[in-house]
Amino acid sequence: MSHPRPAPPPPPVAPATRLLWAPWMAAKRAVLRRRLRRPVFETIRGRSFAVWPGVFNPVVFRTGRFLAEFIATSPLLEPLGAGATALDVGTGCGVLGIFAATRGYQVTAVDVVPEAVACARANALLNTLAVDVQQGDLFAPVAGRTFDLVLFSLPKFRGTPATTFERSWRSPDVIDRLAAGLPGMLKPGGKAYFVLTSHGDCAGMLDGLAQAGLAVERVLWRHFGVETLAIYSATAPNRSSSAAVSS
Repeated sequence: MSHPRPAPPPPPVAPATRLLWAPWMAAKRAVLRRRLRRPVFETIRGRSFAVWPGVFNPVVFRTGRFLAEFIATSPLLEPLGAGATALDVGTGCGVLGIFAATRGYQVTAVDVVPEAVACARANALLNTLAVDVQQGDLFAPVAGRTFDLVLFSLPKFRGTPATTFERSWRSPDVIDRLAAGLPGMLKPGGKAYFVLTSHGDCAGMLDGLAQAGLAVERVLWRHFGVETLAIYSATAPNRSSSAAVSS
C-alpha cells in the first residue's frame, strides 16, 4: 500500500538572516527566560494564562502562541456542528484547548506532567471555559475515543529529558508514538493541527505521519528571526473509502 508523500518542512532561514538576527534574539531570550523561573501571567488575544515554573511557556517559546492564534482565528477550525470534539495533546498551560473551546468545541486536554495538568485546570477556570483536563501519557487517558479535531505542540527535539521542564520540548520517542497513534484518535475525515519549528526533528514527524497514512499539508509558515515556524494539518483517511479501495 502506498503512503502519502511527506509534507515539506518549515523553510530554512538563510544563513545571512540568521547571522543578522542572532544578537537580537540572544538578548531577547536572556530577558524572556527570566520569566521561566517564577509564576507569570501571559496574555494571548486578550486572554490571561497563568504559567507556572516547569510548565512550557507558550509566549517565551513562540510555538504555543503561534498555534493558539491560528486556532482562535482560522476559518479552517470552524466546528462542523454542535457537539464537535477536540483533543489537546500535551496541553501544557492549556492554551490550545482553551482557544479551541472558544470556537465551540467540547475539549479534552491531556498532559503527562502533573504540574501542567494543574496549571491547565487553573487556566480553564480563569477563562471560565469547560475543558476536561486529564493526566496521562499521550493518548492513554482517551484510549478508545475519537475526535473531530486533535491539536498538539509536542516535544520537537530528540533526547532524554533531564528535568521536568525539559519533558515539554525533549523526548526520545514521542514523535514516533504520536505519529503512530494519531490516526486512531481521529474520526473519519477528522483533522489534526500542529506546529513545527525549523530547529526540531521535522522530518521525523512528517515522515512518521505519512507512513501512518495521514495526508499532511503545510498550512502557513512565518520566519521569526533565527527560526521558522510552520502550522500543518493532518487529515484522517475515510476508513470506509480506504477499505473499499483495498478490497
